[in-house]
Amino acid sequence: MSNTQEFDIKRNEILDTAEALFTSKGYEDTTVNAILKEVGIAKGTFYYYFQSKEEVMDAVIMRFIDEDLQTATTIMDKQELGAMDKLLQCIFSKPKTDNKKVMIEQLYEANNALMKQRTLQRTIEVICPIYAQIIEEGNANGEFISKQPLEDIQFLIAGIQTLFDLSHIQGSTIEIQIESVVNAIFQMLVVNEQKTSKTKVIETINKHIKA
Repeated sequence: MSNTQEFDIKRNEILDTAEALFTSKGYEDTTVNAILKEVGIAKGTFYYYFQSKEEVMDAVIMRFIDEDLQTATTIMDKQELGAMDKLLQCIFSKPKTDNKKVMIEQLYEANNALMKQRTLQRTIEVICPIYAQIIEEGNANGEFISKQPLEDIQFLIAGIQTLFDLSHIQGSTIEIQIESVVNAIFQMLVVNEQKTSKTKVIETINKHIKA
């Protein structure tokens, strides 16, 4: 086994352990020492792979972001779908792995606030440019009239996250939030309602969420 393979195996072991601890105890309550104990390595070994617990957190988040990036790229290449359908699939499709489902739920815990904020930040930085390409496709085929595709989708993603956060905290019905989300999408992207109706978009989002 090469040194590179050994490095990757140990690094992933640290990340797997950190992810499990972040999920069970929360990021704030997980210490580097707790990670060291679970993995069975010395502190010096840990710092060979990562500079800090925050860097571990970023790496854990980026594994999920990379998964989202692959999904978005696959959806973007589906020639049979229109731009709106591609965008809705990208944004609202459910997580494909149990690990990601659990992690998303845990992000709402108070001791995971930094992870939650960083996850949104990485999504805006890494995933939104792919979404912007889909919006540009929608501009070209007459579905949208978005003058700033990247800025519009970054604003929408942040806004959608905030609406669902409020729903989670206040216990308000998800249907009300979906209607608000759809209104925002139509306003920001200047959706051509002769091609796409709000009712159809609401139905599509509900289908993805409840799948």
